[in-house]
Amino acid sequence: MNALKSLWRDNPVACVLVTIGALVALRIGMVIATPLEIGPDEAQYWRWSRTLDFGYYSKPPMIAWAIAASTAVFGDSEWAIRLLSPVLHGVAAVFLFLLGRKAFDNRIGAWSAAIYLLMPGIFLSSTIMSTDAVLLPASAAALYFLWCFRESPGYRNAILAGACIGLAMLGKYAALYLYGGVALTALIDRDMRKAVLSPAGGALVIASLVVLGPNLYWNAANDFATVGHTADNANIAEAGFNPLNVFDYLADQIAVFGPVTMLLLLAGFATIVGRKDKWTSTREFWLVCFVVPPLFVIMGQEILSRAHANWAASAYPAASVLVASWIDRAFGRPTGRLKVGPFIKGGVALNVFIGVLFSVIWTLPWLADATGASNAMKGVRGWKETTRELSARAAELGATAILVDDRELWHGLDYYSRNTEMAPVRQWQRWPSPRNHAEQAGGLQSTEDARVLVASISADLRPKIRQDFASFEELGYLTIPIGPTRARKLKLYLASDYAQAPRTPEFEAAFEGKSEP
Repeated sequence: MNALKSLWRDNPVACVLVTIGALVALRIGMVIATPLEIGPDEAQYWRWSRTLDFGYYSKPPMIAWAIAASTAVFGDSEWAIRLLSPVLHGVAAVFLFLLGRKAFDNRIGAWSAAIYLLMPGIFLSSTIMSTDAVLLPASAAALYFLWCFRESPGYRNAILAGACIGLAMLGKYAALYLYGGVALTALIDRDMRKAVLSPAGGALVIASLVVLGPNLYWNAANDFATVGHTADNANIAEAGFNPLNVFDYLADQIAVFGPVTMLLLLAGFATIVGRKDKWTSTREFWLVCFVVPPLFVIMGQEILSRAHANWAASAYPAASVLVASWIDRAFGRPTGRLKVGPFIKGGVALNVFIGVLFSVIWTLPWLADATGASNAMKGVRGWKETTRELSARAAELGATAILVDDRELWHGLDYYSRNTEMAPVRQWQRWPSPRNHAEQAGGLQSTEDARVLVASISADLRPKIRQDFASFEELGYLTIPIGPTRARKLKLYLASDYAQAPRTPEFEAAFEGKSEP
């Protein structure tokens, strides 16, 4: 600890980089050490990485490219697929340190990196390969170069900022909030407005479109598949209105950002207006422009329909620097009879405790079983055994294919059957045309329907699946434990002579509310 303090005094940049590097190394160790299996989404991204392209059914291409890079060197094992995730989050922390340092000072830069890396959501995201692992580093880099562009509006900074925005868009379309943040900062900040309206501002836009361009072309050539899937995820067609959902939303964001850090973020919003320190408040308002849009848009999405906890994740790179500034103002200062410093230290300690607890459970999942937390890991357990059991049953029956009715089941089996002689795994198509990658890539072929082993996980779909086959014989159940009290239960059938029944309104009405046990 004394060595770090001495290094901080002599070379704060090296101190931060050493600390980030140490934490990244620990997380790489977790990725390698965990016995937990690949989750269905990770298996889907791995499948994409086998065929590099400029776009995929439900996501832009960056995650597939990252997995292709790591697996080309280290093979297709679970840890190789996840390897770049902690590294990329470390890169994000470096850029947030640089942003905090340039906009404020070294101390705020260090706080920014610490808040980001110690977020509970980043502890989780560093152990799996998700689109956030490619979105957030590019977003952090974009924020840094956008601030550089504000201070020095030349072509170099403009092109770097635009290129990073384009890279973030190639990671996840939630990077659209970066464009909104640029527009908002241009409205409220004179220096940013001058930069954006200069010729270099045009270069920024062009650079982002040049980087994003191949994905836009891919979408245009593929009926805008990714854009359409993103719109479907919003589920606006089935929108309702439930303002009480805002409490679920806040609970989700507390789980992502941390209990005390989220409280500090909300409290800061309440106190930022009217501050007399114009130099600091100008910088804080600039950051607010990149924090508020995703937080409020996703809150509206939650109220109207549904939203996953990480959909607002693009707010948190800027939020980390913003909260770092507010912490630096308040640290150790009395507020009435209270001192804020111990409260902040306690909040950071709480995030660390949550992260360490998660890390231990992730590395030693039997502790999750012992403490009743195994439900959170059901998606990354039992895939090897499910594959082995289905492969054995298919071999016994002489099955020409295995047909499943759940996209997650298909992706899990697809990955874990990659080096086996298992019968081909196919995905039953629910609608007239494919609505996910499993249906698109895993459709049953006409030459494979002589003896199909159907493995169904969805009771409400079984009557419909039955209509697609001339013969449909029940074989019983296959049950795979995925925790002390949970199991993956598949109902098995032997089917033959596939012909998809027309998915007409009459077909849907005939089976509405019907299911098989």
